[in-house]
Amino acid sequence: MSIRLKLLLAINSILMSALAVLLLIDYQQGLSERMQDKQVALSEEADVLLPAVIALQHHGSSDVQAYIDSACAQMQDSTSPGHHIAVVLNQEMLQARTHNRDSPTFIEAMRQGAASPDHQAIVDGQPILVGARTSGDTHVYVSEFTTNVRLAARSRLFARAGGIALIGLIAALIVNMVLLRLVTHPINRLVSTVRDIGKGRFAVTTERFGTAELDYLSNEIAAMSDLLAEADRHRQQQMAKARAIQQNLLPRPDHLKSAGICLTHHPAEDVGGDFFDAEYANGHQLIICIGDVVGHGVPAAMSAGMLKTLFSRSISHSCDPAAVLAEINRRFHAVTLESDFATMIMAVIDRREGRLVYASAGHVAAYLVKVDREVIELGTTGMLLGIDPEAECESSVVPIDDGDILVLLTDGLVETLSPSGKLLGCAPLREVLQDHDLNRSVQEIANALLQRARDHRKDGPQLDDVTLAVLKV
Repeated sequence: MSIRLKLLLAINSILMSALAVLLLIDYQQGLSERMQDKQVALSEEADVLLPAVIALQHHGSSDVQAYIDSACAQMQDSTSPGHHIAVVLNQEMLQARTHNRDSPTFIEAMRQGAASPDHQAIVDGQPILVGARTSGDTHVYVSEFTTNVRLAARSRLFARAGGIALIGLIAALIVNMVLLRLVTHPINRLVSTVRDIGKGRFAVTTERFGTAELDYLSNEIAAMSDLLAEADRHRQQQMAKARAIQQNLLPRPDHLKSAGICLTHHPAEDVGGDFFDAEYANGHQLIICIGDVVGHGVPAAMSAGMLKTLFSRSISHSCDPAAVLAEINRRFHAVTLESDFATMIMAVIDRREGRLVYASAGHVAAYLVKVDREVIELGTTGMLLGIDPEAECESSVVPIDDGDILVLLTDGLVETLSPSGKLLGCAPLREVLQDHDLNRSVQEIANALLQRARDHRKDGPQLDDVTLAVLKV
Protein backbone atom coordinates (compact mmCIF):
# COMPACT_ATOMS: atom_id res chain seq x y z
CA MET A 1 0.00 0.00 0.00
CA SER A 2 1.36 3.43 -0.95
CA ILE A 3 2.21 6.16 1.56
CA ARG A 4 -0.28 8.45 -0.14
CA LEU A 5 -3.06 5.91 0.27
CA LYS A 6 -2.11 5.24 3.87
CA LEU A 7 -2.13 8.96 4.67
CA LEU A 8 -5.47 9.42 2.95
CA LEU A 9 -6.91 6.45 4.79
CA ALA A 10 -5.59 7.77 8.09
CA ILE A 11 -6.96 11.28 7.48
CA ASN A 12 -10.29 10.00 6.21
CA SER A 13 -10.56 7.52 9.09
CA ILE A 14 -10.09 10.33 11.61
CA LEU A 15 -12.50 12.53 9.69
CA MET A 16 -15.13 9.82 9.41
CA SER A 17 -14.78 8.90 13.09
CA ALA A 18 -15.20 12.53 14.10
CA LEU A 19 -18.09 12.85 11.66
CA ALA A 20 -19.80 9.78 13.09
CA VAL A 21 -19.47 11.09 16.64
CA LEU A 22 -20.72 14.55 15.68
CA LEU A 23 -23.64 13.13 13.72
CA LEU A 24 -24.59 10.82 16.55
CA ILE A 25 -24.51 13.67 19.05
CA ASP A 26 -26.43 15.89 16.65
CA TYR A 27 -28.98 13.16 16.04
CA GLN A 28 -29.54 12.56 19.73
CA GLN A 29 -29.82 16.27 20.45
CA GLY A 30 -32.10 16.87 17.49
CA LEU A 31 -34.30 13.93 18.39
CA SER A 32 -34.50 15.06 22.01
CA GLU A 33 -35.41 18.61 20.98
CA ARG A 34 -38.07 17.46 18.56
CA MET A 35 -39.50 15.07 21.14
CA GLN A 36 -39.72 17.90 23.65
CA ASP A 37 -41.33 20.22 21.10
CA LYS A 38 -43.85 17.58 20.10
CA GLN A 39 -44.65 16.75 23.71
CA VAL A 40 -45.24 20.42 24.46
CA ALA A 41 -47.51 20.64 21.41
CA LEU A 42 -49.48 17.60 22.53
CA SER A 43 -49.76 19.00 26.05
CA GLU A 44 -50.96 22.33 24.66
CA GLU A 45 -53.54 20.46 22.57
CA ALA A 46 -54.71 18.67 25.70
CA ASP A 47 -54.81 22.02 27.50
CA VAL A 48 -57.13 23.37 24.77
CA LEU A 49 -59.35 20.27 24.85
CA LEU A 50 -59.72 20.15 28.65
CA PRO A 51 -62.08 23.17 29.14
CA ALA A 52 -64.33 22.03 26.33
CA VAL A 53 -64.53 18.52 27.76
CA ILE A 54 -65.38 19.89 31.22
CA ALA A 55 -68.10 22.07 29.69
CA LEU A 56 -69.57 19.24 27.61
CA GLN A 57 -69.57 16.57 30.30
CA HIS A 58 -72.64 18.19 31.88
CA HIS A 59 -74.54 17.41 28.66
CA GLY A 60 -73.53 13.80 28.75
CA SER A 61 -70.70 11.61 27.62
CA SER A 62 -72.13 11.35 24.11
CA ASP A 63 -71.38 15.04 23.50
CA VAL A 64 -67.87 14.58 24.80
CA GLN A 65 -67.43 11.55 22.49
CA ALA A 66 -68.64 13.54 19.50
CA TYR A 67 -66.29 16.40 20.36
CA ILE A 68 -63.13 14.30 20.67
CA ASP A 69 -64.06 12.40 17.49
CA SER A 70 -64.34 15.70 15.64
CA ALA A 71 -61.06 17.03 17.09
CA CYS A 72 -59.16 13.85 16.25
CA ALA A 73 -60.62 13.70 12.72
CA GLN A 74 -59.04 17.04 11.93
CA MET A 75 -55.54 15.52 12.41
CA GLN A 76 -54.30 13.70 9.30
CA ASP A 77 -52.00 10.65 9.52
CA SER A 78 -49.73 12.27 6.94
CA THR A 79 -48.95 15.19 9.25
CA SER A 80 -49.63 13.68 12.66
CA PRO A 81 -49.32 9.87 12.40
CA GLY A 82 -50.92 7.92 15.18
CA HIS A 83 -52.81 10.93 16.62
CA HIS A 84 -55.27 9.80 19.28
CA ILE A 85 -57.37 11.45 22.03
CA ALA A 86 -58.64 9.83 25.19
CA VAL A 87 -60.66 11.28 28.07
CA VAL A 88 -61.31 9.94 31.57
CA LEU A 89 -64.46 11.35 33.19
CA ASN A 90 -64.53 10.17 36.74
CA GLN A 91 -64.35 6.41 36.08
CA GLU A 92 -65.63 6.54 32.50
CA MET A 93 -63.06 6.20 29.68
CA LEU A 94 -63.74 7.68 26.26
CA GLN A 95 -61.50 7.44 23.15
CA ALA A 96 -61.68 8.98 19.71
CA ARG A 97 -63.08 6.49 17.21
CA THR A 98 -62.06 8.34 14.07
CA HIS A 99 -58.95 6.36 13.25
CA ASN A 100 -60.10 3.07 14.81
CA ARG A 101 -57.42 3.12 17.48
CA ASP A 102 -59.68 3.00 20.48
CA SER A 103 -58.87 0.09 22.72
CA PRO A 104 -58.21 -0.54 26.41
CA THR A 105 -54.59 -1.25 25.51
CA PHE A 106 -54.17 2.12 23.83
CA ILE A 107 -55.67 4.19 26.64
CA GLU A 108 -53.68 2.27 29.22
CA ALA A 109 -50.49 2.99 27.27
CA MET A 110 -51.46 6.70 27.13
CA ARG A 111 -51.95 6.81 30.89
CA GLN A 112 -48.56 5.13 31.41
CA GLY A 113 -46.88 7.59 29.01
CA ALA A 114 -48.38 10.57 30.81
CA ALA A 115 -46.95 9.26 34.06
CA SER A 116 -43.48 8.43 32.72
CA PRO A 117 -40.60 10.96 32.90
CA ASP A 118 -40.07 10.97 29.10
CA HIS A 119 -43.82 10.93 28.36
CA GLN A 120 -43.40 7.88 26.12
CA ALA A 121 -44.99 4.43 26.04
CA ILE A 122 -45.33 1.42 23.72
CA VAL A 123 -48.61 0.34 22.16
CA ASP A 124 -48.84 -2.57 19.76
CA GLY A 125 -45.07 -2.49 19.34
CA GLN A 126 -44.96 1.21 18.34
CA PRO A 127 -43.66 4.05 20.53
CA ILE A 128 -46.05 6.93 21.29
CA LEU A 129 -45.54 10.36 22.81
CA VAL A 130 -48.22 11.59 25.22
CA GLY A 131 -49.41 15.02 26.34
CA ALA A 132 -51.91 15.26 29.19
CA ARG A 133 -53.92 17.76 31.26
CA THR A 134 -55.96 17.11 34.38
CA SER A 135 -58.61 18.99 36.27
CA GLY A 136 -60.15 17.20 39.20
CA ASP A 137 -61.45 13.85 38.02
CA THR A 138 -61.25 14.87 34.38
CA HIS A 139 -58.18 13.75 32.41
CA VAL A 140 -57.41 14.51 28.77
CA TYR A 141 -54.71 12.51 26.93
CA VAL A 142 -53.38 13.28 23.47
CA SER A 143 -50.83 10.97 21.83
CA GLU A 144 -48.98 10.58 18.57
CA PHE A 145 -46.60 7.99 17.13
CA THR A 146 -43.00 9.19 17.25
CA THR A 147 -42.37 8.05 13.67
CA ASN A 148 -42.52 11.50 12.12
CA VAL A 149 -40.29 12.92 14.84
CA ARG A 150 -37.61 10.36 14.23
CA LEU A 151 -37.86 10.72 10.45
CA ALA A 152 -37.38 14.47 10.75
CA ALA A 153 -34.30 13.91 12.93
CA ARG A 154 -32.88 11.44 10.39
CA SER A 155 -33.48 13.86 7.51
CA ARG A 156 -31.59 16.52 9.42
CA LEU A 157 -28.79 14.05 10.11
CA PHE A 158 -28.49 13.04 6.45
CA ALA A 159 -28.47 16.65 5.32
CA ARG A 160 -25.66 17.49 7.71
CA ALA A 161 -23.77 14.29 6.78
CA GLY A 162 -23.99 15.15 3.10
CA GLY A 163 -22.57 18.61 3.70
CA ILE A 164 -19.74 17.35 5.87
CA ALA A 165 -18.99 14.51 3.43
CA LEU A 166 -18.72 17.03 0.61
CA ILE A 167 -16.31 19.13 2.64
CA GLY A 168 -14.34 15.98 3.50
CA LEU A 169 -14.16 15.00 -0.18
CA ILE A 170 -12.83 18.41 -1.13
CA ALA A 171 -10.28 18.23 1.69
CA ALA A 172 -9.22 14.74 0.58
CA LEU A 173 -8.74 15.94 -3.00
CA ILE A 174 -6.59 18.82 -1.80
CA VAL A 175 -4.51 16.51 0.42
CA ASN A 176 -4.18 14.04 -2.46
CA MET A 177 -2.87 16.73 -4.79
CA VAL A 178 -0.40 17.91 -2.17
CA LEU A 179 0.79 14.37 -1.54
CA LEU A 180 1.18 13.76 -5.27
CA ARG A 181 3.39 16.78 -5.62
CA LEU A 182 5.42 16.53 -2.42
CA VAL A 183 5.59 12.78 -1.76
CA THR A 184 4.21 10.42 -4.40
CA HIS A 185 6.02 11.68 -7.51
CA PRO A 186 9.43 11.88 -5.78
CA ILE A 187 8.99 8.47 -4.19
CA ASN A 188 7.96 6.95 -7.51
CA ARG A 189 11.17 8.26 -9.06
CA LEU A 190 13.19 6.82 -6.18
CA VAL A 191 11.37 3.50 -6.53
CA SER A 192 12.20 3.43 -10.23
CA THR A 193 15.86 4.02 -9.36
CA VAL A 194 15.82 1.22 -6.77
CA ARG A 195 14.12 -1.07 -9.30
CA ASP A 196 16.93 -0.40 -11.78
CA ILE A 197 19.48 -1.20 -9.09
CA GLY A 198 17.60 -4.40 -8.27
CA LYS A 199 17.88 -5.45 -11.91
CA GLY A 200 21.65 -5.07 -11.74
CA ARG A 201 21.92 -1.62 -13.33
CA PHE A 202 24.14 -0.08 -10.68
CA ALA A 203 25.39 2.90 -12.73
CA VAL A 204 22.39 5.07 -11.88
CA THR A 205 22.19 8.66 -10.73
CA THR A 206 19.75 10.05 -8.20
CA GLU A 207 18.25 13.54 -8.13
CA ARG A 208 17.58 16.16 -5.47
CA PHE A 209 14.01 16.88 -4.41
CA GLY A 210 14.26 19.95 -2.23
CA THR A 211 13.20 18.21 0.98
CA ALA A 212 15.69 17.05 3.60
CA GLU A 213 14.15 13.60 4.05
CA LEU A 214 13.89 12.72 0.36
CA ASP A 215 17.33 14.16 -0.41
CA TYR A 216 18.79 12.05 2.40
CA LEU A 217 17.05 8.96 1.01
CA SER A 218 18.31 9.78 -2.49
CA ASN A 219 21.90 10.09 -1.26
CA GLU A 220 21.64 6.80 0.63
CA ILE A 221 20.32 5.05 -2.47
CA ALA A 222 23.24 6.39 -4.49
CA ALA A 223 25.68 5.15 -1.84
CA MET A 224 23.95 1.77 -1.77
CA SER A 225 24.23 1.54 -5.56
CA ASP A 226 27.99 2.13 -5.36
CA LEU A 227 28.41 -0.49 -2.64
CA LEU A 228 26.32 -3.02 -4.56
CA ALA A 229 28.31 -2.39 -7.73
CA GLU A 230 31.54 -3.06 -5.87
CA ALA A 231 30.07 -6.15 -4.21
CA ASP A 232 28.83 -7.41 -7.56
CA ARG A 233 32.25 -6.98 -9.13
CA HIS A 234 33.78 -8.92 -6.25
CA ARG A 235 31.10 -11.62 -6.50
CA GLN A 236 31.66 -12.03 -10.22
CA GLN A 237 35.38 -12.42 -9.65
CA GLN A 238 34.77 -15.05 -6.98
CA MET A 239 32.21 -16.91 -9.09
CA ALA A 240 34.58 -16.88 -12.07
CA LYS A 241 37.17 -18.56 -9.86
CA ALA A 242 34.56 -21.02 -8.60
CA ARG A 243 33.53 -21.90 -12.17
CA ALA A 244 37.14 -22.42 -13.12
CA ILE A 245 37.70 -24.67 -10.09
CA GLN A 246 34.58 -26.73 -10.81
CA GLN A 247 35.48 -27.01 -14.48
CA ASN A 248 38.91 -28.19 -13.44
CA LEU A 249 37.30 -30.99 -11.43
CA LEU A 250 35.86 -32.48 -14.62
CA PRO A 251 38.00 -34.83 -16.73
CA ARG A 252 40.22 -33.09 -19.25
CA PRO A 253 38.82 -32.87 -22.81
CA ASP A 254 41.67 -34.95 -24.22
CA HIS A 255 41.02 -37.61 -21.57
CA LEU A 256 37.31 -37.69 -22.47
CA LYS A 257 38.07 -37.87 -26.17
CA SER A 258 40.49 -40.77 -25.72
CA ALA A 259 37.82 -42.66 -23.78
CA GLY A 260 35.18 -41.93 -26.45
CA ILE A 261 33.06 -39.89 -24.06
CA CYS A 262 30.97 -36.84 -24.96
CA LEU A 263 30.31 -34.82 -21.81
CA THR A 264 27.90 -31.89 -21.49
CA HIS A 265 27.75 -29.96 -18.23
CA HIS A 266 25.34 -27.00 -17.77
CA PRO A 267 24.90 -25.68 -14.20
CA ALA A 268 21.64 -23.84 -13.50
CA GLU A 269 23.68 -21.09 -11.84
CA ASP A 270 27.32 -20.08 -12.00
CA VAL A 271 28.27 -23.37 -10.39
CA GLY A 272 26.25 -26.50 -9.72
CA GLY A 273 25.95 -29.76 -7.85
CA ASP A 274 26.46 -32.20 -10.76
CA PHE A 275 29.79 -33.89 -11.37
CA PHE A 276 31.29 -36.52 -13.65
CA ASP A 277 34.51 -38.50 -13.62
CA ALA A 278 36.12 -41.21 -15.70
CA GLU A 279 39.23 -43.25 -14.85
CA TYR A 280 40.98 -46.31 -16.22
CA ALA A 281 41.77 -49.28 -13.97
CA ASN A 282 43.77 -52.43 -14.65
CA GLY A 283 44.64 -51.07 -18.05
CA HIS A 284 41.41 -52.20 -19.75
CA GLN A 285 38.55 -51.24 -17.42
CA LEU A 286 36.91 -47.85 -17.75
CA ILE A 287 35.34 -46.54 -14.54
CA ILE A 288 32.77 -43.80 -15.01
CA CYS A 289 30.69 -42.02 -12.41
CA ILE A 290 28.05 -39.31 -12.47
CA GLY A 291 26.45 -37.70 -9.41
CA ASP A 292 23.92 -35.10 -8.45
CA VAL A 293 23.86 -33.22 -5.13
CA VAL A 294 20.50 -31.92 -3.96
CA GLY A 295 19.99 -28.26 -4.92
CA HIS A 296 22.29 -26.12 -6.99
CA GLY A 297 24.54 -23.12 -6.60
CA VAL A 298 27.56 -22.74 -4.34
CA PRO A 299 26.48 -25.15 -1.51
CA ALA A 300 25.76 -27.92 -4.01
CA ALA A 301 29.06 -27.23 -5.80
CA MET A 302 30.97 -27.64 -2.53
CA SER A 303 29.31 -31.00 -1.89
CA ALA A 304 29.96 -32.06 -5.49
CA GLY A 305 33.67 -31.27 -5.05
CA MET A 306 33.65 -33.36 -1.88
CA LEU A 307 32.05 -36.32 -3.68
CA LYS A 308 34.61 -36.02 -6.46
CA THR A 309 37.40 -36.32 -3.89
CA LEU A 310 35.70 -39.25 -2.14
CA PHE A 311 35.22 -41.02 -5.46
CA SER A 312 38.86 -40.63 -6.50
CA ARG A 313 40.01 -41.90 -3.12
CA SER A 314 37.61 -44.85 -2.98
CA ILE A 315 38.41 -46.28 -6.45
CA SER A 316 42.07 -46.41 -5.50
CA HIS A 317 41.12 -49.22 -3.10
CA SER A 318 38.35 -51.01 -5.00
CA CYS A 319 36.72 -51.13 -8.40
CA ASP A 320 33.53 -52.79 -7.18
CA PRO A 321 30.74 -50.19 -7.71
CA ALA A 322 28.72 -51.37 -4.70
CA ALA A 323 31.73 -51.23 -2.36
CA VAL A 324 32.80 -47.81 -3.67
CA LEU A 325 29.34 -46.28 -3.22
CA ALA A 326 29.05 -47.74 0.28
CA GLU A 327 32.39 -46.19 1.27
CA ILE A 328 31.45 -42.83 -0.26
CA ASN A 329 28.10 -42.92 1.54
CA ARG A 330 29.70 -43.45 4.96
CA ARG A 331 32.18 -40.62 4.52
CA PHE A 332 29.68 -38.27 2.89
CA HIS A 333 27.21 -38.81 5.74
CA ALA A 334 29.89 -38.02 8.31
CA VAL A 335 30.81 -34.60 6.91
CA THR A 336 27.52 -33.18 5.54
CA LEU A 337 24.44 -31.63 7.10
CA GLU A 338 21.37 -33.73 7.81
CA SER A 339 19.44 -32.08 5.00
CA ASP A 340 22.16 -32.79 2.41
CA PHE A 341 22.04 -35.86 0.21
CA ALA A 342 23.14 -36.88 -3.26
CA THR A 343 22.58 -39.49 -5.94
CA MET A 344 25.31 -41.29 -7.83
CA ILE A 345 25.74 -44.04 -10.37
CA MET A 346 29.06 -45.78 -11.00
CA ALA A 347 29.77 -48.17 -13.82
CA VAL A 348 32.80 -50.28 -14.72
CA ILE A 349 33.04 -51.09 -18.43
CA ASP A 350 35.13 -54.14 -19.21
CA ARG A 351 35.39 -54.33 -22.99
CA ARG A 352 37.68 -57.36 -22.82
CA GLU A 353 35.09 -59.45 -20.96
CA GLY A 354 32.10 -57.79 -22.62
CA ARG A 355 30.29 -56.72 -19.50
CA LEU A 356 29.23 -53.64 -17.58
CA VAL A 357 29.02 -53.69 -13.79
CA TYR A 358 27.15 -50.81 -12.16
CA ALA A 359 25.57 -49.68 -8.90
CA SER A 360 23.21 -46.73 -8.42
CA ALA A 361 22.56 -44.87 -5.18
CA GLY A 362 19.10 -43.48 -5.91
CA HIS A 363 20.25 -41.92 -9.18
CA VAL A 364 18.01 -41.30 -12.17
CA ALA A 365 18.09 -44.22 -14.60
CA ALA A 366 20.96 -44.54 -17.08
CA TYR A 367 20.47 -46.21 -20.49
CA LEU A 368 22.37 -48.82 -22.43
CA VAL A 369 21.36 -48.71 -26.09
CA LYS A 370 22.17 -51.99 -27.83
CA VAL A 371 23.21 -52.17 -31.46
CA ASP A 372 19.77 -53.57 -32.30
CA ARG A 373 18.21 -50.38 -30.79
CA GLU A 374 17.00 -52.16 -27.67
CA VAL A 375 17.15 -49.69 -24.76
CA ILE A 376 18.08 -51.23 -21.40
CA GLU A 377 17.32 -49.11 -18.35
CA LEU A 378 19.94 -49.14 -15.60
CA GLY A 379 17.79 -48.31 -12.58
CA THR A 380 18.69 -47.60 -8.98
CA THR A 381 20.10 -50.39 -6.84
CA GLY A 382 20.30 -48.64 -3.48
CA MET A 383 19.46 -45.69 -1.24
CA LEU A 384 20.57 -42.09 -1.76
CA LEU A 385 23.91 -40.99 -0.35
CA GLY A 386 24.02 -39.16 2.96
CA ILE A 387 20.83 -40.51 4.55
CA ASP A 388 21.86 -43.76 6.25
CA PRO A 389 25.59 -44.34 6.85
CA GLU A 390 25.03 -48.10 6.84
CA ALA A 391 23.11 -48.17 3.57
CA GLU A 392 24.59 -50.29 0.80
CA CYS A 393 23.98 -50.71 -2.92
CA GLU A 394 23.95 -53.85 -4.99
CA SER A 395 26.03 -54.27 -8.12
CA SER A 396 24.36 -55.41 -11.33
CA VAL A 397 26.06 -56.98 -14.35
CA VAL A 398 24.89 -56.23 -17.89
CA PRO A 399 26.43 -57.80 -21.06
CA ILE A 400 27.79 -55.32 -23.60
CA ASP A 401 28.84 -55.50 -27.25
CA ASP A 402 30.91 -53.32 -29.48
CA GLY A 403 28.86 -50.41 -30.70
CA ASP A 404 26.55 -50.27 -27.68
CA ILE A 405 25.85 -46.75 -26.39
CA LEU A 406 25.90 -45.90 -22.67
CA VAL A 407 24.03 -42.74 -21.60
CA LEU A 408 24.47 -41.30 -18.11
CA LEU A 409 22.54 -38.19 -17.08
CA THR A 410 21.27 -36.22 -14.09
CA ASP A 411 17.65 -35.51 -13.25
CA GLY A 412 17.98 -31.90 -14.41
CA LEU A 413 17.47 -33.22 -17.94
CA VAL A 414 14.57 -35.55 -17.09
CA GLU A 415 12.83 -32.92 -14.95
CA THR A 416 12.96 -30.15 -17.56
CA LEU A 417 9.76 -28.12 -17.27
CA SER A 418 7.66 -26.72 -20.07
CA PRO A 419 6.28 -23.16 -19.77
CA SER A 420 3.04 -24.71 -18.47
CA GLY A 421 4.92 -26.66 -15.77
CA LYS A 422 4.82 -30.14 -17.39
CA LEU A 423 7.80 -32.44 -16.76
CA LEU A 424 9.70 -33.81 -19.74
CA GLY A 425 10.09 -37.26 -18.15
CA CYS A 426 12.05 -40.28 -19.32
CA ALA A 427 9.82 -41.47 -22.18
CA PRO A 428 10.80 -38.73 -24.69
CA LEU A 429 14.50 -39.37 -24.02
CA ARG A 430 14.03 -43.10 -24.61
CA GLU A 431 12.32 -42.30 -27.91
CA VAL A 432 15.32 -40.25 -29.01
CA LEU A 433 17.64 -43.15 -28.14
CA GLN A 434 15.49 -45.77 -29.87
CA ASP A 435 15.27 -43.71 -33.04
CA HIS A 436 18.96 -42.83 -33.26
CA ASP A 437 21.03 -43.67 -36.31
CA LEU A 438 23.64 -46.30 -35.49
CA ASN A 439 26.17 -44.32 -37.45
CA ARG A 440 25.68 -41.13 -35.45
CA SER A 441 28.50 -40.00 -33.19
CA VAL A 442 28.15 -39.71 -29.43
CA GLN A 443 28.19 -35.93 -29.88
CA GLU A 444 25.22 -36.09 -32.22
CA ILE A 445 23.33 -38.35 -29.81
CA ALA A 446 24.03 -35.96 -26.94
CA ASN A 447 22.91 -33.02 -29.06
CA ALA A 448 19.67 -34.79 -29.95
CA LEU A 449 18.87 -35.43 -26.28
CA LEU A 450 19.66 -31.85 -25.28
CA GLN A 451 17.61 -30.48 -28.17
CA ARG A 452 14.63 -32.56 -27.07
CA ALA A 453 14.86 -30.94 -23.63
CA ARG A 454 15.24 -27.44 -25.14
CA ASP A 455 12.19 -28.00 -27.35
CA HIS A 456 10.21 -28.96 -24.27
CA ARG A 457 11.46 -26.02 -22.18
CA LYS A 458 11.01 -23.50 -25.01
CA ASP A 459 11.78 -20.03 -23.60
CA GLY A 460 11.51 -21.13 -19.98
CA PRO A 461 14.49 -20.96 -17.60
CA GLN A 462 16.76 -23.87 -16.75
CA LEU A 463 15.85 -24.68 -13.17
CA ASP A 464 18.35 -27.43 -12.35
CA ASP A 465 21.85 -28.51 -13.27
CA VAL A 466 22.09 -30.66 -16.40
CA THR A 467 24.91 -33.12 -16.98
CA LEU A 468 24.93 -35.68 -19.79
CA ALA A 469 27.61 -38.21 -20.69
CA VAL A 470 27.39 -40.41 -23.82
CA LEU A 471 29.98 -43.03 -24.82
CA LYS A 472 30.26 -45.91 -27.23
CA VAL A 473 31.23 -49.19 -25.68
